[in-house]
Amino acid sequence: MSEQPVSDSIQSNSIEVASVPSISRLLGVVPILPGESADLYQASLETLIEELGARSVLQVYLAEKIHECLWWMRRYEVQKRATVTTGMASELNSGYPPNSPANEAQIRNTLLANKVDNVIEEALNAQENTLESLRQVAMAGTNSELLQLDQQIALQTKILAGLQASYEVAFNRKTNAERLQLQNALIRRNLQSIEVEAEELSQA
Repeated sequence: MSEQPVSDSIQSNSIEVASVPSISRLLGVVPILPGESADLYQASLETLIEELGARSVLQVYLAEKIHECLWWMRRYEVQKRATVTTGMASELNSGYPPNSPANEAQIRNTLLANKVDNVIEEALNAQENTLESLRQVAMAGTNSELLQLDQQIALQTKILAGLQASYEVAFNRKTNAERLQLQNALIRRNLQSIEVEAEELSQA
């Protein structure tokens, strides 16, 4: 028997995944928040489903929930970075007079883009500060907010562990069922061989 080409195998797997209905979609659940990319979410979800080998409706649903946990953890990590960056911008902007052209939102957006422009450099020099020391001050000032975000990440980690355990059960149940079917087929084949041998002996 000729082996199935790898490309055909991948294509068949993709078709099989696509044919399994999304429970979240059927329930009308919108997984993304305003400003997030639906294409990025869907692409990462499909990658996870393929990596987990999810095929049944239950497996795909659990894979969706696992992905949702990972996505929330990503959101909290992004929020932590934004919180520290906002604190840095606020601290840096505090050294400017009220009528200064510097703008806290402008400074924050520049820092979020991992850039340093003339406005930031002038502010740092005026305060005899550096980005490193500014970051330390901002982290100290936002410590309680960062702690709350870490607690949310820890909660999602616990939920994720439970979902992974449930997925293992669902995956192993299918694997065990397939193994049982194979064993039954082997038993039937062996029994047929024994019956044929017994019949041949009786006719000898």
